[in-house]
Amino acid sequence: MSIETNNIITMGNNEKYLIISHVENNGKDYYYIAELDSNGKDIKDNYKIMEATIENTKLYLNEVVGETNLKTILPLFVNKIN
Repeated sequence: MSIETNNIITMGNNEKYLIISHVENNGKDYYYIAELDSNGKDIKDNYKIMEATIENTKLYLNEVVGETNLKTILPLFVNKIN
């Protein structure tokens, strides 16, 4: 189960995000997302890297935090863009 790039998702707090990119690492899916404004038209200056997990057939996104984790995952997105 995955989320397609360029799709818009709504988080539990009703914030909307655009899926910018997707990478896999060690069998896990990661997404680079950008928050959209209240109209859902423009990107706000709020970007996150999320790790996907599946529990009971539901897909959950958890923010990747911590310097060590970000230093591992962020270069994967940079390499994909290049």
